[in-house]
Amino acid sequence: PLLELPIPTIAAINGPAVGAGFCVAMFCDMRVTGATVKLGANFLRVGISPGMGGSFTIPTKLVDQVAKDVLLTGRLFTGAEAQAMGVVLRALPDKTEVLPDALSLAVDISSTTSPVAMKETLHLTRLSQLPIIRDQLKREASAQARCFASEDFRIALDSVKNKTVPVFS
Repeated sequence: PLLELPIPTIAAINGPAVGAGFCVAMFCDMRVTGATVKLGANFLRVGISPGMGGSFTIPTKLVDQVAKDVLLTGRLFTGAEAQAMGVVLRALPDKTEVLPDALSLAVDISSTTSPVAMKETLHLTRLSQLPIIRDQLKREASAQARCFASEDFRIALDSVKNKTVPVFS
């Protein structure tokens, strides 16, 4: 997983990052996006609990009430909103600037810091998370299996198919 890489990870988000894509970005050490790009964890709106490590990364990387907003509302937000919420490091006005900015950040890190100290810092900040995330991924899979078997999931699928707002019982 991304947590085991010996280098910093930077998500360059220049298009929608919703659901699983958002969760993968949250595993990265830093995130850069376009100001108008849509992001969010819409799991509950489609009748399932978070997956892809989202139940771990979102609460551990964001302030509690922001994490709850992201997870419990399932709403989409813009890159500019994400920056204000602390979800991303930067939200650039032009999404074509995202990748060059992320690469520039990577060059800055790699050219101005001690490689040994950087690797040790990453190891120290990530090592304690590995056993927890592995267990959490198993719990997520079990929770999602229960959600897939629920009437709520069928209601959510129908609403997506019919482009309506789901009405859960």
